[in-house]
Amino acid sequence: MEHLGSLFDRALDAVVGMDDAGRVIAWNKAAEEMFGWSQSEALKASMGELIVPPQHRDRHARGLDHYNRTGEGPVLEQKVKITALRRDRSEFPIELSIFPMDNADGTQSFYAFIRSMAAEEAALRAHELRAREGEALLAVAQMLLEDVSLEEFTQFCLDKVCTVSGMEAGHFLVVRGRGILSRLHPTGIWHLSDPRFQPVVDATNSLRFSIGEGLPGRAWQSGELQALNDLANSCQFVRREIFAEVGFSRATALPVRIGGKIQGVLEFFGTSKARLDEEVLRMLQTVGKQIGVAIRRKEVAEYRETLRREMSHRVGNSLTVLASIYRSCSRKAATKDELDEVFLGRLVAVGRANRMAVEAPSKGIALAALIHDAISILPQCETVPIKALQMDIQSDCVMPLALILNELATNALKHGGACEDNRITIKAARDDSRNHIVLEWHEARSVPMRLPPPVGGRTGFGTKLLQAMVEGQLGGSFERKLDETSFRMVVRIPRDRVEFYQDELVEC
Repeated sequence: MEHLGSLFDRALDAVVGMDDAGRVIAWNKAAEEMFGWSQSEALKASMGELIVPPQHRDRHARGLDHYNRTGEGPVLEQKVKITALRRDRSEFPIELSIFPMDNADGTQSFYAFIRSMAAEEAALRAHELRAREGEALLAVAQMLLEDVSLEEFTQFCLDKVCTVSGMEAGHFLVVRGRGILSRLHPTGIWHLSDPRFQPVVDATNSLRFSIGEGLPGRAWQSGELQALNDLANSCQFVRREIFAEVGFSRATALPVRIGGKIQGVLEFFGTSKARLDEEVLRMLQTVGKQIGVAIRRKEVAEYRETLRREMSHRVGNSLTVLASIYRSCSRKAATKDELDEVFLGRLVAVGRANRMAVEAPSKGIALAALIHDAISILPQCETVPIKALQMDIQSDCVMPLALILNELATNALKHGGACEDNRITIKAARDDSRNHIVLEWHEARSVPMRLPPPVGGRTGFGTKLLQAMVEGQLGGSFERKLDETSFRMVVRIPRDRVEFYQDELVEC
């Protein structure tokens, strides 16, 4: 027996023994390391209470009683895969083989050789996760080649990540504004595995996260993935009450870098069953980086397509605009030289407006200067009354605003007789709520104009361009009203899309 005891202690697998009453009678060093109980603590203890998980204890007790009564044990002398319990009450997978032994007094003892399967299980999970991760990345790359919108593409990425990670909900927030006015804004891009999670969308829609605020703000501030395993008790999670009500207890937020700068945050939520282990977090980081790259490529592609269509649109309008300018100049010019001078000046103005429309500067540009340049194709542009807040427009807003104003000026030339009988006024102010900038374009005609017949079922490129710039690029809205004697367009742009320097209105 001494040799047997020495052999047990030197065994690489855990060796444990149990008498017919279920008490521990053998416990080697490998068992100490595997389960966390010392030999002195384990001996004489109940095997069922020591290492058998609660859900298996009844079956363990019934199996022991059945063997003691009948001598039959269906799981004896074969490999069995099951789970066991460590001292810290964590559960892990094992493979064991149980052998009965006859004692001299006629009783029975049982010895089990136990091998932990935790490492193998972890390796298998990691392999499966890497396979799913690879499939997700491949699917994202394939979707990038499809002719879908940026919103559809981002939605697909969210759905794919949630499927791979086992998260129940996912959301993309986007950074808007600059400096101290910048905030993380919710979008309509959500993944929900079940409609009962809708309250989390409603609770998020009204929120704006500053840097460092809440879980998304912390991810934005740190530039690193942030995770929470207990939302209900986390004071850092400002939406914890609503999220706890629907059963979400885990969350992670991942910054998305686009062009080297954090432009958004992906956030994912799950129940207690959702995995947030090292492999899942690593996968989220990998997929998140690829999503950032893919979104950037998609943005660039859509930006180029918008410019291509805009240039095509401009070419189509060029002859009409130049003809209108020429007619206006020729009626006013007394000599050929005067006509050349005036017309060539307007021709240069067209080029300047086009350049501003397609070349957003690296820095912001004064709103008043932007308006002046964008409407410089108008023959009487110097006399157009303009009231604008003293502010610099963010670089990413210059191109959309220039296109909007230039489109309005172009339409005034095409439909307003080169503005000879038009009185145009432009105003840019802040609304009473101080949350939006309101840009007003107004044309008043002294001579009624015959309105073109409506085109049923079709939207012209000019309207599509305004929608793309106002709604898509600036996140705003616009209204138009046209009758025989006037045209008015009101554009409302979120305040955090521009940077303010002064609040006063100034005459330009």
